[in-house]
Amino acid sequence: MYRPSGRTILFFCAALFMVCAALLPTDLIWAADIKIPEYIDRINNPYILPDGNGPGFFKCAIIGMVTGMLSAAIGAGGGLLVVPALMTAGVSGIYAVGSEMFRMFIFSTIESVRMGVNRRIKYVLALIMSMGTLLGGLGGYAINKMIFIADPAGNDIFISSIIALWLIIYAFIIIPDFRADAHKYALELLRKEKKKQSKPEAVSTAPNPPAKQQKDKNGDSRQAEGEVKSEAAKEKGNDPEAKEHNPNTSQEPQFEDELYPDEEPWEIARSLRRIKLPPYMEFPSTLKNGEGEELEPADLKRNAEAPTIDEVEQDKQERIPVIPIFLITIVGGFFMSITGSGGVILTFTLMTKAFACVAALVAGTDLARLAISSGGLTLGAYGLNGFINIYCITGLVFGTISGLHLGSKGLKHILPYRVKGLVSLLVISVIINRLLALPALLRKAGADIYPGLVATLDSGGSYILLIGALIFGGWIIFAFLSGVYNSLQPVKEKGADK
Repeated sequence: MYRPSGRTILFFCAALFMVCAALLPTDLIWAADIKIPEYIDRINNPYILPDGNGPGFFKCAIIGMVTGMLSAAIGAGGGLLVVPALMTAGVSGIYAVGSEMFRMFIFSTIESVRMGVNRRIKYVLALIMSMGTLLGGLGGYAINKMIFIADPAGNDIFISSIIALWLIIYAFIIIPDFRADAHKYALELLRKEKKKQSKPEAVSTAPNPPAKQQKDKNGDSRQAEGEVKSEAAKEKGNDPEAKEHNPNTSQEPQFEDELYPDEEPWEIARSLRRIKLPPYMEFPSTLKNGEGEELEPADLKRNAEAPTIDEVEQDKQERIPVIPIFLITIVGGFFMSITGSGGVILTFTLMTKAFACVAALVAGTDLARLAISSGGLTLGAYGLNGFINIYCITGLVFGTISGLHLGSKGLKHILPYRVKGLVSLLVISVIINRLLALPALLRKAGADIYPGLVATLDSGGSYILLIGALIFGGWIIFAFLSGVYNSLQPVKEKGADK
């Protein structure tokens, strides 16, 4: 079977990108002579100075810090918080999205350089994904700008509705994942508790062998130390005896990254890996080696040889189809240009769970995709037409860098299932915030809604978003400070308790 090279796949996707880009309405994408309304609204004016009613440096820095912590928790992303927070602070929706594109470009470029140094990027796949993201992003930008020129207040309604819909879809992924991880953690605690309770009974009923009675104290201490090490090895999954009893245990990941641990793949991942839709591209998988897999007659013959079942299965597990990934990035780019978020929900989540890809490689490749695509959308779309609030970008970038480093240190002291619970809480608070902000936006667009009800719902949505961000950021900061405090404590010497 002919397998096209990475260069052939890249040329094919580039040609497809050029054909599709030629079909887009270029007058809505590249035209720089946009007539912005003279007076949008004082609270919705993108040109408000920092001392006006718009968000100042410190408010944007706090938003960026929480966003950086969120990026450290779930990988590349954070737009699901930046755009709603800026809109709550009084920035027009399309300018909030443009500012987020600029922030995403700077953040993803810095992180992709780090990932490239650590060899965590599949460059050909990153270029293919960037083309799909740019293609979808230009289409989404054309719709976003067309609505804004027609009705700025209606554009805020459109962006808020898409953000709420987008995050509701993501909630159906992250919340069940959080519940499953919490259930596994509870079962693990119960298993360890039963094991501790059964140990004393087994020791007291077992007869003492004569050889054990003749051991000296040094032998006993060495045996106890060996038991402790064996127990620690079992907890980490490195016990050789456990591997012999369970041959299907997953091997240690080829690419380890403490910020991006491998995810548990969905059941459909094996079928998606084996789908017959060329071209393919090599990508390490997190699937366990299954047994009893039946092979089709066409797969039993390769190069006039009869490969074993393990060889064929391993060969199919180490590749992914390119076309589905390209289509996913087109959809992600479309929503990213409207909501400011699209990398985590589609590319990272679906590639790690639906296609069972190694999370560290997906994160690096996705960051490179975001750097190229967000840079293209910033320079060629939002930035070219002036849809950027320059006063917000400095605070967002400063806060993002600080929050990313703070979050990477604090997350080491938080259990993974609790991190997913905190992310779920933040996602729910953003959804409620955007839904409660819709009446105020509708009234601004001309709808006849009671002003007292509008003010109550709008302020309630602001407080809900603030509470969710405080819980999320406060928990991570507390974990970071607890880790610093524990590291400053003096180390107890051996035998000090005797």
